[in-house]
Amino acid sequence: VEYDAHAEFRRMGVGVAGGVGQHWRVSEINREFQLCATYPPVLAVPARISDTTLTYAARYRSKARLPVLSYLHPNGASMTRSSQPMVGLKQARSVQDEKLVEAIVATSEPAGMVPRFRNERNNIIIDARPTTNAVVNRAIGAGSENMDHYRQCRKVYLGIDNIHVMRDALNRLADAAVDAADVSATASDLGNAEPAGMMARIQSSRSSWLSHLQNILVGVKTIVEAIDAGHHVLVHCSDGWDRTAQLTSLAQLCLDPYYRTIEGFAVLVEKEWVSFGHQFTLRNGHLGHPDRFTVVRAGRKRVPEHSEDIEDIDRDVGETESADDGAQTGSSIFGRFATRAFRG
Repeated sequence: VEYDAHAEFRRMGVGVAGGVGQHWRVSEINREFQLCATYPPVLAVPARISDTTLTYAARYRSKARLPVLSYLHPNGASMTRSSQPMVGLKQARSVQDEKLVEAIVATSEPAGMVPRFRNERNNIIIDARPTTNAVVNRAIGAGSENMDHYRQCRKVYLGIDNIHVMRDALNRLADAAVDAADVSATASDLGNAEPAGMMARIQSSRSSWLSHLQNILVGVKTIVEAIDAGHHVLVHCSDGWDRTAQLTSLAQLCLDPYYRTIEGFAVLVEKEWVSFGHQFTLRNGHLGHPDRFTVVRAGRKRVPEHSEDIEDIDRDVGETESADDGAQTGSSIFGRFATRAFRG
């Protein structure tokens, strides 16, 4: 399936006169990846927000990942995604970012404008992180939205831990499963009674893996119920390419039967993960990382490999590409999943 962003937005009704997406438009401000290196070249944004406003709004979001459309429901409710705002200790704000979020909320209004005296906060800004993590990030100039500046919205923290905690939990889960299998095999060879089952060992491993899954599913339930009720939802975590993609993808699988088809699922992965810059190389370890490997040569000690011939696969987007990079992206095995940025 060849993903076509314009076709997908048309399917949702973006920009269709008289439809639920009449107050949305398609922008190609990121056509050369100059606005945001890890966003797709085609973005859907509120029609009354200019590209100039988008440029200023992007400066307020981590890695310039400003709020853009992820999914438009037939009832007019939208799911948008972004990264965390650059609030900092001084509680910085951005008028352009606030106008962008307000315009997103207004897209379901007949005139595309929020009534001045409406004070309900039915729309949701989802911060996938634990509250403590969001507050601590202020020390590095980031943080979470000050809801005094975002009309018609309320904030919900989901308490989903970061990739490092998740990786540790998965390792503990895998170790518990391997130990359970070894003990079971040993007991069987010795003719002993069957020991405690695998689930019991997993629960005693304190991996918290099932708790992490529960937090994600509770977040998806919150998003689905809000959109089904006609409310808008903005989803973000820190950088907006791990927890955010999980939440938006699972929510769309629940909301739209198209994404539960083979073609639709392929479009969903391409749209939410590949085009929005998920770091497949780092997360999946396709090529590994030079710092995690050692090279053994005959007659020499085991030493870390830091040769200049090894390229750092975690280099920032925009640096000079090497011949090895061409092999990554051209590989029939990895394809688009070998790099972090979508380049059409």
